Amino acid sequence: MNTKPFLLAALFFGGSLGASAAENAPLTGCVDLGADQEIVRAGGSRSMLVRDADQHYLVTFRDDCGSLAMTSSVRIVSEGSEGRLCPTGSVVKTKRDNCVVRGVETIDAEQFTNRKRRTR
Repeated sequence: MNTKPFLLAALFFGGSLGASAAENAPLTGCVDLGADQEIVRAGGSRSMLVRDADQHYLVTFRDDCGSLAMTSSVRIVSEGSEGRLCPTGSVVKTKRDNCVVRGVETIDAEQFTNRKRRTR
C-alpha cells in the first residue's frame, strides 16, 4: 500500500493547525474594555474568551480557575482598574477566586466563534 498520499495529507493538515496557532499574536499593551463585550468560559478552568466590540482575545490563566465555570460574576481588573485587560498583571475576579492571567492572545472572529461553539 502506498502511504505517501496519507503522509502528505497529515503533514499538510498538521502544518495548517500550527500556522493557525502561530497567527495569534500576544497582546502587547493594555486595552480598556467597553460596554459591548462578551465573556465565554472556554477551555475548562484554564482559559476564557473575551470579545470587546470587534476585538477578540484568548485569556489563559497561570493556575486553575475552578470557580470560573460556576460564577455569575466575572470582572477583569488590571493596574487597579476594572475593565482593563493587560498582557501581564491582569486578574479575573469571580465571587470566590482571583485568577491571575498568564497571557492574552488576540484571535480573529472566526476563531472566537469556533471556540465558543465547542463550549456548548
